[in-house]
Amino acid sequence: MDILRLFPTAIGKVSDFITEEERLKLIKSIKNTIHDTHGSITGDGFSTFGMESDLLDNNIRDRLEFQANNYAKTYGITSIELGKVWSNIQNKGSVLEKHSHANCSISGALYINVDDSCSLTFHNPNPYIYFTDISESLININNCQTTAISVYNRDLIFFPSWLMHGTHKVVNQCDNRMVISFNIRS
Repeated sequence: MDILRLFPTAIGKVSDFITEEERLKLIKSIKNTIHDTHGSITGDGFSTFGMESDLLDNNIRDRLEFQANNYAKTYGITSIELGKVWSNIQNKGSVLEKHSHANCSISGALYINVDDSCSLTFHNPNPYIYFTDISESLININNCQTTAISVYNRDLIFFPSWLMHGTHKVVNQCDNRMVISFNIRS
């Protein structure tokens, strides 16, 4: 029997997107930026979402837009504009709640300071999968409710903005977990 994979959701990942020197500079910049609470982070975590901040220099911004254009082509999007950019800081005990990003086409994250315990979980967009009774030993890519991907310092991740994501109630074990998030409009 042929198995046809219908309606895949493409996630883009660029390892070592920035240099270690750029990462250390961004850590310093994020630490020196005022952060506030954010509804998607529970516990000891803060964000610059909703505030004006310019974290990315032109070189990083240009490279990010280049990668975003490559990713956008996967979805047939030919023209993009980098929109809001913000940083998140999470400490031990915090949780990034399940959420999506409204009013944009593509979203993403640049991982600045994470450890081996960190991941990003994507939730299956098929609402009917949550009503299917499947033995845990038989769960696979075709029937899973969530999929977590490991993330490392300097990783750049792209995903469709409508895709629900978070840490799936996994409590953060990393102190000063720092991520720069962004939205892209088409």
